[in-house]
This record gives sequence, structure tokens and C-alpha cells, in this order.
Amino acid sequence: MKLFNITVFTAALALTTGVALAEDAEPPEFEEADANSDKSIDANEYAKVTATGVKKTLDEIDVNKDGKISATEYEVILEAECE
Repeated sequence: MKLFNITVFTAALALTTGVALAEDAEPPEFEEADANSDKSIDANEYAKVTATGVKKTLDEIDVNKDGKISATEYEVILEAECE
């Protein structure tokens, strides 16, 4: 039982530390976030962006509602994080 408690505590500590680091990270540049280089960021790519602590949803950023984020739309994220 003692080993179980230590394991659970260690896992919880690792998770909370990881989240804290992610929230302190800066969002990646557009070219880095656009993993497949198709000049837009889809939902899967944006999930990695939100892991850095970005609070806005894809729907909030996707102004023209085409289901992906253009470089122009992505600037909103970078500007918001600088404030």
C-alpha cells in the first residue's frame, strides 16, 4: 500500500509539473504550429498549440469559419499572448 501511495503521489506531481510548464510556454510561431506545411492550422495541429496554455478555442480564432486557422488569424494568438 505504501508503494502505491508513493507511485500515485509521484504521478500526480509529474502531471502537475508538466501542466505548469506547458502553461508558461509561449505559443509556437505559425510555421512551427503548421506541422504539415499546408499554410493552415487544423484542429489536430491547434490541439498542440493549446497545450502551451493558449486559452482561445479554434472557433474563436477561425474568423472565416473554414475549420482551419490561417497565418493572419493566428496573429491574434501571438498578439494576445504578448499583452
